[in-house]
Amino acid sequence: MKTALKDFMMYQYPTNLAMSPDGKHGAFAVVTVKENENRYDSNIWLYHTETGKSRPFTSGGRERNFVWMDNETILFSGNREKDNKDGSCLYALNIHGGEAGLFAELPKKIGKMKYQNGAVYALVHEHYYEEEEDYEIFDELPFWSNGVGITNKVRDRLYRYDIAADEMKVLSPEYGQVEAFWVENGTVLFSCNVYTDKKMPQNGLYEYVEASGEVKELIPQGAFSITYACRRNGRVDFMGSDMKRFGYNENPDLYTIENGVPKLLARYDYSTRAAVSSDCRMPGGEVQRTVGEKIYLTSIVNTDTVLQCFDLDGSVATVTKEEGNVEMFDICGDSIYFIGMRDQGLLELYALKDGVETRLTDFNAVLADRTISPVEHITYTYKGVELDGFIIRPVDYDPDKKYPGILTIHGGPKGTYGPLFDHEFQLYASEGYFVFYTNPIGSDGRGNEFADIVAKQGSIDYEELMYFTDQVLELYPALDGSRLGVMGISYGGFMTNWIIGHTDRFKAAVPQCSIANWISKTNTTDIGYSFNTTQLGGDVWENHEKMWELSPMKYADRIHTPALIIHADEDYRCWLSEGVQMFSSLKYHGVPAKLFMIHGESHGVSRIGKPKKRVRRLEEILSWLNQWLKPEE
Repeated sequence: MKTALKDFMMYQYPTNLAMSPDGKHGAFAVVTVKENENRYDSNIWLYHTETGKSRPFTSGGRERNFVWMDNETILFSGNREKDNKDGSCLYALNIHGGEAGLFAELPKKIGKMKYQNGAVYALVHEHYYEEEEDYEIFDELPFWSNGVGITNKVRDRLYRYDIAADEMKVLSPEYGQVEAFWVENGTVLFSCNVYTDKKMPQNGLYEYVEASGEVKELIPQGAFSITYACRRNGRVDFMGSDMKRFGYNENPDLYTIENGVPKLLARYDYSTRAAVSSDCRMPGGEVQRTVGEKIYLTSIVNTDTVLQCFDLDGSVATVTKEEGNVEMFDICGDSIYFIGMRDQGLLELYALKDGVETRLTDFNAVLADRTISPVEHITYTYKGVELDGFIIRPVDYDPDKKYPGILTIHGGPKGTYGPLFDHEFQLYASEGYFVFYTNPIGSDGRGNEFADIVAKQGSIDYEELMYFTDQVLELYPALDGSRLGVMGISYGGFMTNWIIGHTDRFKAAVPQCSIANWISKTNTTDIGYSFNTTQLGGDVWENHEKMWELSPMKYADRIHTPALIIHADEDYRCWLSEGVQMFSSLKYHGVPAKLFMIHGESHGVSRIGKPKKRVRRLEEILSWLNQWLKPEE
């Protein structure tokens, strides 16, 4: 049976893995799609390490945020008490059975939480102003944030809930945005960005001392963008970038704090908070943690997301060896448990012990009933640089037939493609398309220098994409070069707009959540004032001509390729005006174009949008591709 458009609704997505303190049980949430209700449900599951069996632990459909209190008790947040609309309810449930009991009613709504030494640490999304139904007032940058909404004078603050005293206390500074916090090895560390006018990428590092109840500033704000911190061997170490060599996208290095001063322990050339692209991933869980004297973290290395480990002296080793993604992990004794994607399959729970990986769950056996076209990994060389490319042949491929094809381009530009299962790509293959994609310069996984594409967008990356297309056509004569489509999201949408302004070789285009005009994007989006200015070599005033030169809008009068432009109206990363400008330009010049605007969704609509909207998006894309690439049908 071929992959069907709605198959992603049958997949199950495990996430938020956490092992019990004694290592005998693992808990994780399993996210499922409820088509009729047009939502995602999640329940907690338990894995028993001795029996090797998993079982559902909750059934309310809303249990995803949880912590272990002890070896036998899980604490989770929920909305079962209707009289606590402005706060949160915590429920305790014993792993041996019984009903979940109301454990505490908190006066504030909490997000991500951690437990340690009789206290719950949690983020609270807090307003500094009284909300008005008909008005918004902006007086800082950013005033909105993708996937969050209005953020003007709104902060994620770190609170400590003392269970015995039944008291909540804020730990983070006034007007501080807590970007991450870590509760482990007997300490509480958090990175925080304090601002009231303009937020910049650099943050500060703080520690809450449980014994004294004090909060200490360890690294003042302004020097580093800190992505992880821990205590090991009596000292504080952190992963951070000073952003001096490669700017906004610079990968973090490993530092220690010595006599109050950061000291470089090791240069590190890989990103630590990203993963190889797939539309079947589910965000959540820990991707960095310290066990004893070792720091473990996930990193994109080449075309895989692997688990790596830092020793005290800063030396690093790769722990996992298999192809695919390690999405999140936990460690108990000599065993590592992780949720990941292996063998071009979907998310499952795995164990790694003595160098051997073992799959522990089978949530997605549905794939066994589908004809999956394997992802072929090739390498090719352009101007002396070896690059990675991937090709998915049409299902029921016959080399004596001719097939249309689709070049897809990842976001970022610091994104990465790898040999992973992707529902959308398999859908196109099942509909009779070649699907091919590559990691041009600017992509992740190859280090800082390779990812550095400042003020070069639309040049060497465009050349490599076109050269890769030629290579695929040469490798597969069955791919019809007169019936090629091109598509991409975010930076991939920018490149799609750019490509059709510079060549007519593609007969259909689908730019999504795209960029048309760097000048307008810089001054309307949540990271435009910081990301765009560093990636394009200057701001709108000092670099106006360069920004316009690199904008697809400049070349829109040259376009002849029919384009389906997809944009969400709550996309604050690439604001709606980008799609509207491109659509208006094409219609003005008589090019067949359609603007498909999706209400109530953000930049990630293709992966985390509501199920029915994801379905409709795919229907629109297939209809457009078929119209222009399969006219005989």
